[in-house]
Amino acid sequence: MKNLSFQFTARFKNELEKCEVEEGELVIAACSGGVDSMCLVNALLKGGAKFEVAHVNFKLRGEDSEADSKLVQEWCDANGVVCHVRHLPADEEAKRKGDGIQDAARRLRYAWFEELRVERMATCIAVAHHLKDQTETLLIQLIRGVDPSSLGGMSLRNGYIVRPFLSWSQEEIEEWVSLDGVPFREDLSNQSPKYLRNRIRNEVLPLLESIRPGSTNHLAEWTTRLRSQALAVESSMSDASRDIIKYSDSGFELDSDVICRIELISLGNSDWGDQVFDRLLAERKWPLGAREQALLLKRATIGAEVVYKDDSLIREREHIILRKIETVVEDSDKDSSCKIEVEHGNFHDLYWSCEVENLDSTPPLDASILWLDFYTVEHPLLWRLWENGDKIEPNGMEGTVNISDLLTQWKVPHLARSQARVLQDARGNILWVFATGNGGKGEVWSRISRKTTLTKGAKRLIFQVKA
Repeated sequence: MKNLSFQFTARFKNELEKCEVEEGELVIAACSGGVDSMCLVNALLKGGAKFEVAHVNFKLRGEDSEADSKLVQEWCDANGVVCHVRHLPADEEAKRKGDGIQDAARRLRYAWFEELRVERMATCIAVAHHLKDQTETLLIQLIRGVDPSSLGGMSLRNGYIVRPFLSWSQEEIEEWVSLDGVPFREDLSNQSPKYLRNRIRNEVLPLLESIRPGSTNHLAEWTTRLRSQALAVESSMSDASRDIIKYSDSGFELDSDVICRIELISLGNSDWGDQVFDRLLAERKWPLGAREQALLLKRATIGAEVVYKDDSLIREREHIILRKIETVVEDSDKDSSCKIEVEHGNFHDLYWSCEVENLDSTPPLDASILWLDFYTVEHPLLWRLWENGDKIEPNGMEGTVNISDLLTQWKVPHLARSQARVLQDARGNILWVFATGNGGKGEVWSRISRKTTLTKGAKRLIFQVKA
């Protein structure tokens, strides 16, 4: 028996090395008082590791919770191990976040473990997850329908978290505890069927074992294979993502409300295109149905839009724009109209002033500047967002042209079209159409009406749009 205990100790030390824990480094060992975590602290002690124990008392099980704390503290005292105990309010956290007690408890204890690790200058936090935990996690992920890349389960080391028991069976852990006479307490809440993990542990896994012995271990082995495949897939998807998704640091500027653009050519040419697009939206918490609808934008008409909560996807000619929808405030300056009745002033991005000059000079060839004869236009003037049905009588042409047709001819991006503006006189005539892309920093398009003819010696009204 002593020989078997020695073999367990040697095996554990080897697993700790695989977790990249070097001899002499301080380890924070998470210990609840249950059989798995008590085996962990015993293994660290037998292996000669430098460690301290962290125990959380959530006070959820009355006297049982206090008994767990007492057991852990007494074991640490008896073996000369530093023990840190913290009381954390899992029930309050669950109510505040609106989730389950187990999720809240996990979030609180790992946050405290990390605080303790930093405070004690430890290199890692050791937890007692084992082979059956790995299998349970895989089944939970499958039931929840997570991304396939998440099916790789837990790893030996993830950041500062290490799991030296990950290849150990529950039976091996219990045997070692029995051999060394390590005390532990049974958490009766582990038998409660109201928790998903408990039902898988106590109902599903025994059923699978009865159908085919060894199922638990075989499923756990699949996580290792899936993790290797997930790493390969992640590398390929990352390469594809750089070509498909363009952010502001990709060599161009985006509007302030635009998150990124999805390049349609790269999306169609890549074997990973749909997966990259889907993951982008999944990371932004889009549900599956909304993500499937978004993929249809690849074949949609220009201007088609899919919205989920505060996100909007808009189909342009060569890309899809993902932007954050701004909350529209009633009577905001940006979205309201303005009557221009004074000779000097500004509204939103439009500035104007009046000058009396020799009008023999030629108006500047600048699409963002308009010259008018102050006395020949019908005041007050109105600077507003364009609307469907708006028309202009273009200078140098006969008849009228729809503003929507002009914007289409100019190939104004759909996102920028909605912000195009017109200058209208008191009779409703549109004197000027103005549009710009990329938040005012891109290309500028404008067209004046033939009603804006200047007369010599007139009082000149100068308009200029500034970004």
